[in-house]
Amino acid sequence: MSKQWLRGLVVLLVTCAAPLVARAQQQYVVVYIELAPGPSVPAGEKILNQLASAAFTAGALRFDVNKEIQRANFYSLIETWNNQAAYNAFLGLATTQALFKQLAQFQIAPNDERDGTLIEAGKTAAAPAHGGEIEVVTHIDIIPTFLAQAQPLIEQFVTASGSDAGVLEFLLVSWDGITNHFQLIERYDTGRSFDLHVTAQHTIAFRNSIQPFIGAPYDEREYSVHP
Repeated sequence: MSKQWLRGLVVLLVTCAAPLVARAQQQYVVVYIELAPGPSVPAGEKILNQLASAAFTAGALRFDVNKEIQRANFYSLIETWNNQAAYNAFLGLATTQALFKQLAQFQIAPNDERDGTLIEAGKTAAAPAHGGEIEVVTHIDIIPTFLAQAQPLIEQFVTASGSDAGVLEFLLVSWDGITNHFQLIERYDTGRSFDLHVTAQHTIAFRNSIQPFIGAPYDEREYSVHP
C-alpha cells in the first residue's frame, strides 16, 4: 500500500462517498518538483515523503508523491485538502517551511504549483494507491475565447474515460483564478491500461475535437505510484 495514502485512508474513503457538490469545495493541488539528477534524487525523495507524513498530520485528505516515468528526477505531488484555509495553514507551519527549505538545495527549478477546484469526476478512487499503478497528470490550456466550446468536450471525455478498463480514478480540475486551464488527474491499475485508454476510439476522437481550442501542447505526464 502506498505510504502516502496510509494515514489518510479513513478520511479518503469518506470523501469518495461524499456528493460531488461537497467535494467540489475541497482544495485540489498539483505541484511539479524537479530534482537534480544523481544523488539529489533519493535525498529529495526522502524529504518529499516527510512532507507527505507532515501533510497527513495536518489533515490532508490526500498527498501522493509520484515519480515521473520518462524523467526519474521529476516528481508530482497530488494533494486534496478540506478547503483552501486548511492548505494555507499547512504551508504556514514551521515544519512545512523547514522541509521545503531543505528540499530547495536539491532542486533545479522552483516548485510549479497548480491549485484547483474539482469540476467533473468520471471515476473517483475507491481504494488507496499501490506500487505498480500509474498516475497521470495532464495539463490542458484552452484559448479563452473557445472555453465555452471546449469545456463540455473535456467534461464528456472525463465521463467516458471513467468506464475504460483499468481506470481507477479520472478527475477534471480547473485551475483557480485561470479557469481556461485544466488538470486531468488519472490513475490506472497498470501501464497497459493507460496505453489502452490513450488508443481508445473515444480518446482519439476527443484529441481531434479539442485540438483547435488548445493554446499550448497537450501536456500529459505519466508517473509511477511511489510505494
